[in-house]
Amino acid sequence: MRKEMRKMLWVIGISMTSFTVTAQQAVSILSFGAKGDGKTLATKSIQKAIDQVAAKGGGKVIIPAPGVFMSGTIHLRSNINLEVEAGATLLGSPNIKDYDSVTWGHNIDRQPYHLLFADSASNLMISGKGTIDGNGQAFWKEWEKDDKGQMVIPRWLLAKPRKVSPLIEIYRCFNVSIQDITIRTGGGWNLHLYNSDVVKVRGINIDNNIYSPNSDGIDITGCNDVIVSDCYIKTCDDAICLKTTKDSRSCNRITVNNCILETLCVGLKMGCNESNKDMTDITFSNCIINKSSRAIGIYVKDGAVYDRITISNIVSNTNAPLIFNRPIQIMVNGLQPDSKPGIIRNVLISNFVCETEGRILLTSYEGGLIENIQLQNITLRYPMIEDPLPMVAGSGSAQFPKIKEHPEAVGARAAIVAENIRNLVIENLNIQWPQTDTTPLLWAHPERIENGSARIHRMNYDKARQTEFSVFWGNKIQGGYLSNRLASSSSQGISKYEIRNSSIEVIK
Repeated sequence: MRKEMRKMLWVIGISMTSFTVTAQQAVSILSFGAKGDGKTLATKSIQKAIDQVAAKGGGKVIIPAPGVFMSGTIHLRSNINLEVEAGATLLGSPNIKDYDSVTWGHNIDRQPYHLLFADSASNLMISGKGTIDGNGQAFWKEWEKDDKGQMVIPRWLLAKPRKVSPLIEIYRCFNVSIQDITIRTGGGWNLHLYNSDVVKVRGINIDNNIYSPNSDGIDITGCNDVIVSDCYIKTCDDAICLKTTKDSRSCNRITVNNCILETLCVGLKMGCNESNKDMTDITFSNCIINKSSRAIGIYVKDGAVYDRITISNIVSNTNAPLIFNRPIQIMVNGLQPDSKPGIIRNVLISNFVCETEGRILLTSYEGGLIENIQLQNITLRYPMIEDPLPMVAGSGSAQFPKIKEHPEAVGARAAIVAENIRNLVIENLNIQWPQTDTTPLLWAHPERIENGSARIHRMNYDKARQTEFSVFWGNKIQGGYLSNRLASSSSQGISKYEIRNSSIEVIK
């Protein structure tokens, strides 16, 4: 007992010491010569303030209001709270030469240039009601042009070869808190948590151009014990994405809750090309996802095992100007011909509501494994029904099932499409089909982009139903059951369930 008491006091002592050290100093960058005119480079002044405070044991470095302080790379240290006051802006320099090359590159999105960079720091905080503006437009090119050489929206903005991405890189850190700050216009990825432990991201805003290139909101790579809550994120690319790469660890014990997300890509995502290591004990809950191509996306493409995942209380819509939008997608695929087969198992998705024109897709290629999947209390409302079949040929997205592996599933006309699943439960599905003859104006996008392809699609919206849907299409389903008394096909002439080569039970 005495030993445990001494241990407890020792831990409390560390916490109190850390708090006291952090609280004992508060300095303004103005004291180190920084000018808030939005033109004068303040990098050296900010860095000097951080280094001096860190050398004395830690404390608060204040970016004061009013003022716009332009800077290149800032290196964060242990026991530092960088506070951007309300009315103050930390503005990224538009000149890539003002940024240090501090980490190796991984791909076009994960570059070695960052505005805020922390390596092996502990007890670190970024806070305040002010703004961190990445000046992303300085690293973008003009709009992508259509097949007639005209710049037309919707199109993606194109990025220059070198850009500041991720804007904020937290690498190999411990006990990090990022709260209340607004992050605007990163050149690519905005906030990257990488191989770090015990991280709390709370109450931040990320506000990007909705067509900005590769502008992920929060990326969590190889981290343990991460809490993301109460955030607002508006961006073009994935809003919140968990990743594992060849140079990262696995991801474990990650929770995301109480967020509002707007994105043209995936709202809440796990993996895709970045799925080299395992992810376990993941929860997503109490989120609203607006205008997404996919509200939920869970992908293994390079041998990882995903296990113990719960997703609950999600309200969403897929009103993005793209084709093949999906409320939920779970996919095991191969990144390369020699990729190790992956596994997704023990996933529970419940209390999920989505307004959509597309399908829930659950697919694994031969050799991969998806097992123990439960979809419970799912409500889908269709303002229109998109017909996927005419557009399948030529599809090239890495986040869409491959035609050669799923020749029928990719174009199957059903609200839920599943192939190669072991133990699948779909219970209490409710579907509301189109109530009008024509497509509602908000869903009648003049052009729809195809992710991963240069193809542009122009649809006829005179009919809200481009086709009719069954409730469920399934192939090679081993075990589980369907119990959905409230769901019916979109037309009386269409079978409710289309099932082949399967042992799944249908409960009427």
